[in-house]
Amino acid sequence: MLLEATGGEEPILCLKTKTRIDAGYWWWRTPVWLCVTPAELILLAVARRRYLDRVPVAACSESTYCAATGQLLLAPVEGLEVSRLELSPAESLQVLSALRVKS
Repeated sequence: MLLEATGGEEPILCLKTKTRIDAGYWWWRTPVWLCVTPAELILLAVARRRYLDRVPVAACSESTYCAATGQLLLAPVEGLEVSRLELSPAESLQVLSALRVKS
């Protein structure tokens, strides 16, 4: 699914987040994967249903990590089903670096 979503473009970064969404399983939720290509941020989850969201990297210019909640906040992006992702501080720094956000 990632290859299909990126159009064959190699991702700069690909992480499995601790955030989980309902993707069609009855008793458990599916983890959300975060991938960054040079042009886009892609969020995806695969189970019975597929979840795929993508936004331009430029639309994530105000993203930040909130240490109090342990979440990466994607901003000022609108329209994403998931805009808060549970990541470790080190992983969040990797994402912010890949998005070229000054922290």
